[in-house]
Amino acid sequence: MGDTVDRRVRRTRELLRRALVDLILERGYDRLTVQDIIDRADVGRSTFYAHYTDKDDLLLSGMEDLARAFEEHMERHFATRGHPNPVLAVFQHADQQRDLYKALAGKRGAEVMRAGLRRRIGEVGARRIHGFLPDQDVALPREVTLEFLLSALLGLLIWWLDDDLPYTPEQMADMYMRLAVPSVRTVYGI
Repeated sequence: MGDTVDRRVRRTRELLRRALVDLILERGYDRLTVQDIIDRADVGRSTFYAHYTDKDDLLLSGMEDLARAFEEHMERHFATRGHPNPVLAVFQHADQQRDLYKALAGKRGAEVMRAGLRRRIGEVGARRIHGFLPDQDVALPREVTLEFLLSALLGLLIWWLDDDLPYTPEQMADMYMRLAVPSVRTVYGI
């Protein structure tokens, strides 16, 4: 029974996400209503609200997959001190969802998406920062370093999307690490 329920929940959520993305591409995010989304997905209003609080919550639901992939990449990276590149998940997610990111560019939906990315990636980074920074006191507080790394990552991601993805996700992740890691190692003496 549990598997059937899980399957129905996954199916409903996927229908709602697909409807949202299709409608964003057709009309833009700002003009959409929950009614538009449920009409397109052919689900009831109570079903929508059983899963999401509003259209912003639905938009951000895709960030959960990104956060899981990012955390998994970070765990494996720090366990092996090498692969995979911990930020590769971010660039791959944007590449796979390129139509959505492009449709949101410069609009209210983009603000919601950026805030969601910042929050989800920041939460993972805050949990994992101890894995790559020493415990001793240094000139910079950890939260400043985390904000620097997060701001640089989001800035590069937005630039990359705005410039029509001139590099592969792997190249972007590699360039980010080549810029960020040496500076952090220098400051922290690692």
